[in-house]
Amino acid sequence: MKLHAGGITLVELLVVLVLLGIAASVVGLAFGSSQRQAMATTVRDELNAARDSAIRSGHPLTLQTRGLNSDHWMTALPDGRIIADSALAIDRFSGDDDAAR
Repeated sequence: MKLHAGGITLVELLVVLVLLGIAASVVGLAFGSSQRQAMATTVRDELNAARDSAIRSGHPLTLQTRGLNSDHWMTALPDGRIIADSALAIDRFSGDDDAAR
């Protein structure tokens, strides 16, 4: 006499749901970090363009970037230096991210 009815048990269903939740959280974290990386690349490119423009024109150029929680200001000087919010952690001579070092 067979007692198993060919369906799935509640424990099996819970295991599958937990595995799906873990997979969804991993994908969500990866997607969030790729967005931050893309935003940082965009800001760096805009800053390099502003520096080039300031050097060519001989006048300082100020940029405003909109972050997730606040706005940030950067000024490119005609001598090639960058003055930025400390929150941006930008090297004032190269324009690179200080946090990457």
